[in-house]
Amino acid sequence: MSTKAVISFEVVTPFILLAGITGNFIVCSLIISNKKLRTPFNYLLLNLAVSDLCCSVMGTLFFAGQIRNHYLRDGDLMRPKVEGVICKVTTVIIDLTTKNCVLTLAAISVDRFYAIVHPWRHRRAKIKRNIRILLAAIWMVALIASLPMMLLMAKTPNTFQGTSVSLCLAFLINDHGFKVVAFVDLIASYIIPMGIILRTSLAIIRHLWCHCSQRQSKETSQMLLKSRKRITRIVLSVIIAFNVFWLPWAILQGSLLIGAIQEISDNTFVVMFILVLASASVNPILYSLQSRLFRNGVKRMFRCEGS
Repeated sequence: MSTKAVISFEVVTPFILLAGITGNFIVCSLIISNKKLRTPFNYLLLNLAVSDLCCSVMGTLFFAGQIRNHYLRDGDLMRPKVEGVICKVTTVIIDLTTKNCVLTLAAISVDRFYAIVHPWRHRRAKIKRNIRILLAAIWMVALIASLPMMLLMAKTPNTFQGTSVSLCLAFLINDHGFKVVAFVDLIASYIIPMGIILRTSLAIIRHLWCHCSQRQSKETSQMLLKSRKRITRIVLSVIIAFNVFWLPWAILQGSLLIGAIQEISDNTFVVMFILVLASASVNPILYSLQSRLFRNGVKRMFRCEGS
């Protein structure tokens, strides 16, 4: 691995992990402790935050194992086996939680679509009862989509020789079953969620700018314009952020499937790993802390700690 890749992995990653753990822990604490925030939509945010928190914690264990493997080469014969098991477990959990995250992001986009474009239908729906079914369905789909990775990891050895960052994942490329993993991951982690997010986001923007103007009086036009710009900015930021974090993975997996590339280099793995962790760190800001209730809750939380 090049010197730049080592610096990126060992210096940038801890800051991203700290931001992810702190931000998602705050979101979880606010929703659980504040009754005003216990709405069906915020339960989706809670599910997202829990998944991102698990991803950040597992990423921390994976990072710590790689640092130990690189710098602390002692004579403990059990250490390679323990680190191999940790690598397999963290990889599977990160795979599961990231799939749950992107599916939850798609559900959030659908919820916002009905809340803005079809508000009366959204209000009449039995959301409180259905949100539990929806969350269970999201986890079930994520679990099913993660089964190929779990099965592939289960048959791999627990001991790895060497110190490469991506070493414990190297067998994936050489295994015939990896194409199944890459195909399922491409469909479940990018194509379907991105299709839903793009479809609902464009429908929201079209509704705000093409349909609402005919229903509003001139007195509220300025307020409406401000609201349109704010919501449009949030919707576009969601689309851009999703593609920044997940489009590189989709391109890599597609390239592996068609045989355009045969292996993942250490430098490429470092970039992809950092993107996954960065997604878990940005989600609290992008989806939760833009809300005034969340921001006020954070202020009250830090005031209590300060006093």
